[in-house]
This record gives sequence, C-alpha cells and structure tokens, in this order.
Amino acid sequence: MMERLFSLETVYAMTGIVLLLFGIMTWRDRSNPRRQGSAIFWLILGLIFIFGGIMPHWVTGILVLVMVAIDGAGRVGRSSLAERETVERVSRGARIFWPVLVIPVVTVIAALLFRRFGMDGNRGALVGLGFGGVVAMLVALKVTSGLRFAGMLAMIDEGRLLNEAMGAVNILPQLLASLGVIFTSAGVGDLIASGVRQLVPGDQLFLLVVANCLGMALFTIVMGNSFAAFPVIASGVLVPLLIRPFGPDGVDPALAAIVTLTAGSSGTLMTPMAANFNIVPAALLNLRDQYGVIRFQFPFALALWSFHVVWLWWCIRATAP
Repeated sequence: MMERLFSLETVYAMTGIVLLLFGIMTWRDRSNPRRQGSAIFWLILGLIFIFGGIMPHWVTGILVLVMVAIDGAGRVGRSSLAERETVERVSRGARIFWPVLVIPVVTVIAALLFRRFGMDGNRGALVGLGFGGVVAMLVALKVTSGLRFAGMLAMIDEGRLLNEAMGAVNILPQLLASLGVIFTSAGVGDLIASGVRQLVPGDQLFLLVVANCLGMALFTIVMGNSFAAFPVIASGVLVPLLIRPFGPDGVDPALAAIVTLTAGSSGTLMTPMAANFNIVPAALLNLRDQYGVIRFQFPFALALWSFHVVWLWWCIRATAP
C-alpha cells in the first residue's frame, strides 16, 4: 500500500489534478480570449497524466494529436491577468527561502529511503521531487498567508497564470523524449554509424571523438534535450565506434557516456527547441529579442563543447593500451 502511494504514478496523478484545476480555472476566466481552447488543452493533458498508465497507447496518441491540433490552430492563449504587474512587499526574513530549500531536502530523503528499502534510488529521487513540491507549497502557504483555503486558491491561480505564460511549450520535453525513443527504434543510430564509418577511418581516434560529440550536439539542437538525443548517438556512434574498439582497457564506458551526454548539453544552450531554458525565460522577462538568451549563451556553448572533445579524446588516448 505504501509503495503504491509513494510512487511515480501518484506523482503523475497529482500533476494531472493540478492541470485539471488549471483547465477549469481557465474555462471560467473570461479575460482569456482563447479560454475554451486553452482549457480543453490543459484538461486533456491532465487526463493523460492521470490515466496515461492505464489508457491504451492509441488513445493517448489521439489525445496528443488533438492537443497539437488545438495549439496549431492558435487556440491556446493566456489570460490578460498574466500581463499585470503586481508588487507586494512582505517582510518574511529568511523564512521566504524555506519553500525553495524544502524541495531538495525531501528529494534527497526520498532517494535515501528508497535505497534503504532496496528500491531504485533514482526513481525515489523523482518521487521525492514530486512530493517535495507539495510540501513546498504547504510551507509557502504557512510562511505567507497561513494554511487557509483562500490562500491555496490564490496560489493555484498564480500557478495557472504562470503556466499560461509559458504555454504549450510546457509539453515539449515529453514530446522530444518520445522522439528520441522513436529515432532509436527506427534505427537512426545505425544509419549515423554507417555514415561515420564511411567518412572517418576506424583508427582516427580524435576524428571519431569529434563525430561522437558533434552528432550528440546536433541531435540535441534538433530535439532540444540531450537525454532524448543520447540513446540515438550512444547506440549509433559511442558504443560501436569508441567503446567497443578502444575498450574495455582503453575507455571507461561510464566516463565516455557522461562526457558525451554533457557535450550534448552544450547544444541545449544553442537551440530554441529547448524552450523551457531559452524561450520561456525570454517571454517571462519580456525581453525584446526572444532569442537573446541563445545569442548570449552561444560562444560559451561552443567553448564547452570544444573542451568536451579534447577531454574525451585525452582520456581515451591516455588509457589506451
């Protein structure tokens, strides 16, 4: 019973309930010129989070296509209340940081408890992150307005407005992660590997490292997420062209994998597909240039990528027999 309660499915269900509340509030918000389309969009997403584990996959796919159609038709908008500027100066001292600090504390505790009872610690961290958000909300209510129903409604409504300000790009990470799985199943990694073999001789370690890190960065730019790009590059380039030929004595697979992954993360800094990192902040801060964040990060991203190439090449070369 306890294992079912403290599970990822519970976290997904809680997320879905919040999205349903957002959808209901949006439907009732007449200041949103596209309130009906927006409400249906968030209600569908909430239902997917709650029932996605038990619904047939084809039903989930149809619901996702409906969401894409709604957003593609321009029916997802935000409330005019999201444009308002409100400033309230309330002195809470150091207590104002308590909600922020609660989340990592609960996450770490959950991961340790899962590992202590023989369960997956990584899964426990994700569960802790979800429940940490709930605890943080309760702490925020206690610090600001007290545990009152009116305060809870205000908090949910502010969350809704923030969610509307970000818009449909909120679901982009999930869609891109799915795209990575599709690419892997379709054999895109094998196609890339055959192309690299034709262009780069198998004994040219530096060029193979460049191809590995460049492919990872480019796929991350396309997908917006290095975690989504990693399975494709790992199965197509990293494992068959670097780890197998130069290992096990010449390359540590864990080291090569993490360096490849973080090399791809430099691509995250250079793409609008990573909307949560590069586009949403520009929108929330009302920057004149919506790509201003990317322009600023670009030279640093290139420097980071170059460092990863040299580092991975040196690590393999230094330990090669």
